[in-house]
Amino acid sequence: MTPLPISAQIRVHLASDALIACELRREWRKTIVTRKERFEFDSGHRGPAMDALAAWIMQGPARRSMVWIIGPTEARYFVLPWSPALIDRGMRDAYARARYEQLFEQEASGAAFYFAAPSEGDGQLVSCVPIELPAELTAHALRTESELLGIKPAISMVWDRFRDVLETEQGTLCVVDGDRQAIVQHDKKRIEDIVVKPRGKTLAAKQEGVVRRFSNEPSRTQPSASSADLRLPAQNGFVATQDAAYAFALCGAL
Repeated sequence: MTPLPISAQIRVHLASDALIACELRREWRKTIVTRKERFEFDSGHRGPAMDALAAWIMQGPARRSMVWIIGPTEARYFVLPWSPALIDRGMRDAYARARYEQLFEQEASGAAFYFAAPSEGDGQLVSCVPIELPAELTAHALRTESELLGIKPAISMVWDRFRDVLETEQGTLCVVDGDRQAIVQHDKKRIEDIVVKPRGKTLAAKQEGVVRRFSNEPSRTQPSASSADLRLPAQNGFVATQDAAYAFALCGAL
């Protein structure tokens, strides 16, 4: 029997100034990072970087899938009050669009919406990206003959990866991505509020509960069990002290 060709998953973090890409393969029941690359671009001009990414992808295995992780430069967030009535998807979508227009004073027709799982009891995190972005990323997947598995906002990706820690605590999650940071207030499984601020803006002086942080910046200290920073494990091609720039691309994979 002819063995199936090697398959890979390409994970790309769309940051404010770069496409940060990782190639992963499954070998002996382990996920291994086999290639990593960064494709920089000037704000608003990522076409050449998308071309370079496509060429890089085509150098890998012929069987491949893609996951895009969207940073806060492209995404907006808000918490949709949840109730049993919103189990109806049409009602939920209409409510989310109305809430988007109220918060951002823009037509909801210009945005694509992504819904996280509802919080226990109350609240559902909603992420919004420009309506053109999913079409652009879908076209790129077709161009590179890749199966598009998902377009996932970074905040939801971080929450899902570390929910076993976050959902046991009450406090603040600060997600730092390039020149912006998203500040998520939560009470265990319930996300209460989220706001995106420029990087460097300090948190409110009084923060109740545990303050945790996830970032793509290199850490100067060794991780410890008591550290408030959330970090991916160093394993199988990912070295935490060297590869921090790839943390969002690999969040959910390691």
